[in-house]
Amino acid sequence: MKSKLHFKLGLLCVVLSFMLAAPALGQVKDDSMERFKQRRMEIIKQLKLDPEKEKAALAVDDKYSGPRKEIVAALKKNQEELQKVLAAPKPDEAKVKELVSAINNGMDSLFNSFRSQRDEEMAQMSPIDQGKYLIELSQWREEMFKAKPAPKKKKRSK
Repeated sequence: MKSKLHFKLGLLCVVLSFMLAAPALGQVKDDSMERFKQRRMEIIKQLKLDPEKEKAALAVDDKYSGPRKEIVAALKKNQEELQKVLAAPKPDEAKVKELVSAINNGMDSLFNSFRSQRDEEMAQMSPIDQGKYLIELSQWREEMFKAKPAPKKKKRSK
């Protein structure tokens, strides 16, 4: 029972690590998502799964990419609107609360999308293949951290 919990926590850490390594949600660029998609596809192909399972695992991305783009677009819109509302001399507290809730819900939906995709991909794999897949994703995440310079902090005006 504990090993299942540790395994699930490890998976959760990998997904969260990827999300932290990705650019800020409002700034996600198609090329970074496309590179992530390509890298995952390469890893799945390297595992040399049964052809039907490989095809099913690769098709999972198509299932989630459309809704995920909509989620990211909605998040970006809500973040921009929140910035405008907060820039007012006296921000409308109800509007801020509404936008914060919408952003939190969007982030939850995005996280759940990645989690569901991972679960469906891994359902096509043996435990050994699952381990290899997670190690490869983790190594790729580390490469992303090393390659990407730390973002510059913006000065806040008071």
